[in-house]
Amino acid sequence: MTARPTRPARATDIAPIIIASDNSFAHAYGSVAEMLSEKDIGAKSQGALEFFDLAGRRLAPVLSQAWELEGLLPTLDDPEPELVQARLQAVIQHVRDYIRRNPDVLADSGMSVRGALDALPEIGAGTLAEDAAKFPGGGTDSDTMLRTDGNWLHNAMHAAGWAH
Repeated sequence: MTARPTRPARATDIAPIIIASDNSFAHAYGSVAEMLSEKDIGAKSQGALEFFDLAGRRLAPVLSQAWELEGLLPTLDDPEPELVQARLQAVIQHVRDYIRRNPDVLADSGMSVRGALDALPEIGAGTLAEDAAKFPGGGTDSDTMLRTDGNWLHNAMHAAGWAH
């Protein structure tokens, strides 16, 4: 275990990664405030969600008296970036399997199944922060294909694990 944080993390201090507990979906956010701006985040999930920071540290939800999510704080667990990267790889594998079973998800994209499968990002070759940037909401580069609303892979990921 690591030492307890000396102060609560502010929303701008953490760029959270959300992973569905069944590894069916992942989303990255630039800040907790950005994540909280999606008022229906709980309604979108098909089950439990887990939260991590870019170092691989588990984040604990901070709930209001009305049991509404109002923030995230680092836990005392040691960071496990390799574990989080393995979870992100499992999400990509889930999307890969979903595309194979449901090729119609690509109908509006003009992509072939083979092209889509070949375009899925590789996870684990770099840092956790680099891998998180390949998911919806992560990073700032406009050419990262999972990140853009309406993009074929973003839409396939939602179809495979998280309904709008």
